[in-house]
Amino acid sequence: MADPLFVSRAEIETVQTGHLVATMQRVAAGHPYYRRVLEAKGLRAADFRSLDDLARLPLTRKQDYMREPEAFRVSGEGLPEEMRAIWDVMYTTGSTAGQPTPFVSTSFDFFRILELNRNMLRLRGARDDDIVANLFPLTARPHGAFIRALHAAASMNLRVVAALPGNPSPFFTLGRGLDEVVRIVERSRATILWGVPSYVRRVVARAEEIGADLRAVRLAFVTGEGLGEWARAELTAALRRIGVSDAWVSISYGATEMQGGMVECSPGSGYHNPAPDQLHVDIVDPESGAPLEAGLPGLVTLTHLQRTGTVLLRYVLGDISVLSRDRCPHCGSSTDRLVALPRRADALVKIKGTLVNPDVLVQAAEGVLQAAEFQFVIRYAADGAEVLGLKIPLDAGAMAEPVARAVKQAAGVTPVVELVPAGSLADPSRSWKTKRVVDLRD
Repeated sequence: MADPLFVSRAEIETVQTGHLVATMQRVAAGHPYYRRVLEAKGLRAADFRSLDDLARLPLTRKQDYMREPEAFRVSGEGLPEEMRAIWDVMYTTGSTAGQPTPFVSTSFDFFRILELNRNMLRLRGARDDDIVANLFPLTARPHGAFIRALHAAASMNLRVVAALPGNPSPFFTLGRGLDEVVRIVERSRATILWGVPSYVRRVVARAEEIGADLRAVRLAFVTGEGLGEWARAELTAALRRIGVSDAWVSISYGATEMQGGMVECSPGSGYHNPAPDQLHVDIVDPESGAPLEAGLPGLVTLTHLQRTGTVLLRYVLGDISVLSRDRCPHCGSSTDRLVALPRRADALVKIKGTLVNPDVLVQAAEGVLQAAEFQFVIRYAADGAEVLGLKIPLDAGAMAEPVARAVKQAAGVTPVVELVPAGSLADPSRSWKTKRVVDLRD
């Protein structure tokens, strides 16, 4: 395949079909979980000759994978060494036992991951002279964010500096504070800031406060947390004040199970599949699991087409979106795109008898707090009553009443505002992601 992004849809689907056939042969021969599924359905590898045939399989839920992750690994028997040798293991963010779930990549998989990450950078407009500031923290267990940012830079032979914010463990001694991170970005003359939105915002705000020279910055790549359009506009404006005049923010829809993410080529362009030869993305009906026509909202599913470690078929990522397979009007790519902001399928929660969409809570708070960090915490009080708490920094105390009113108006529930130390809500020593809404109820 000459270029998996810019060939025609027909060529993309021909390549996808060929890879699916090969994958199903390996699955039928050595994938414990899907061998059981095929046997139960009376199916063989030969029954999968087109992408449409994937609908013969039931959806794979995250709980299925987390329950027995080793059953989702291809045995590798009889395959070339590169398809058997374990290159690395990443971990998802949770499991039924409270432990992260391992996602295993072979050497063959890692070679594909480099291609995927290269394509992510190409779609986002990376240049040969770019310098990447990796603002993801190191974590106690390997997660894709920190490590894959380094690999992505390698895939395009770019220079990269790892700022190493925070401390993931008492055994780690190289963590850097916020001011140190800002100076590292300044010293490296970084042109791309890459991290979670909350931490990138803190770095940019602090750089502006202390007058650090970040005039080389032209892009921010963000993932791992939601970033509404209002928050994107605020971060873009801050980037342009400290960096180049046309700096912009590229959002990624990422997942451990992708080992990368679907990315924007420009703001509002949709989230492009960076490796259609490796990943088949589909939208299905949440109730029946049947594939839906392009343009209709439904559950986002992922099928691996070129993997020999952990392999997932019709895997539900847990979000609702809309898929387009039309050529992107911005970059000309023919790869598929999610053209609606993905939202959690199980997002609605009941608080004090009121059904609330967490996205509405976040948007209402962002509209008042602007760049200030915050976190909603749903919990039980000592008397058993449900409480919607809202933590904001001490220096945002003047906004406590306005933000409470905004949340009440938007969601119908009044939050109890709590002032906390600045920086405590985006602490890279605890997690590489900051959760905007945390539900502590059992």
